[in-house]
Amino acid sequence: MSLQRLYLPVGLETKTYSIPTFVAKIPWWILPACSGFVGRSKEITWDEATTTVTNARLVITRVHSDGDPVDVWVRFNGTDLKRFLWKEGTKCTEKSDIIDVPLLNGKNILEVYACKMYPWIGLVTVTVSAYIEVIFDGETPESPWWTDVWQWFESNWQWIAIGTGLIIVGGATYTYLAQKRR
Repeated sequence: MSLQRLYLPVGLETKTYSIPTFVAKIPWWILPACSGFVGRSKEITWDEATTTVTNARLVITRVHSDGDPVDVWVRFNGTDLKRFLWKEGTKCTEKSDIIDVPLLNGKNILEVYACKMYPWIGLVTVTVSAYIEVIFDGETPESPWWTDVWQWFESNWQWIAIGTGLIIVGGATYTYLAQKRR
């Protein structure tokens, strides 16, 4: 039995859905520049006949900017939610927040839009980590295992490609060096 059952009324169940960490990069040129909307989606589905969503919260655990001054807007399912601001001299400070959000039955999208406030040369990276916490009344929906695997693959495909390339090059090198010389 989970500890969550001790604090919720009978029939209510809390479930968290992680959103893979993602990065919004602001270009390096001099003009004030923006990243455009960058984000991740999370598929949350339930049977509306047997389950209702009592509450949904977006828990932004970490927003980090490696440059300043930077302005970051957060939106969820097309609705602007929060604005984070790093003033001059405040780079590398982490920010977080918990926000009640309207949840869609299906694909839910978390997006950020980051902008440099003054012109300077240099790339700025804004990193976002978050999850969705949902309280269900009725049957708690279970997500199929392949959605979690696919989401993990989407967020790590670059590392998988690099690792695969290194294994191929390493194998070819080993095969070449292991051959007997005549």
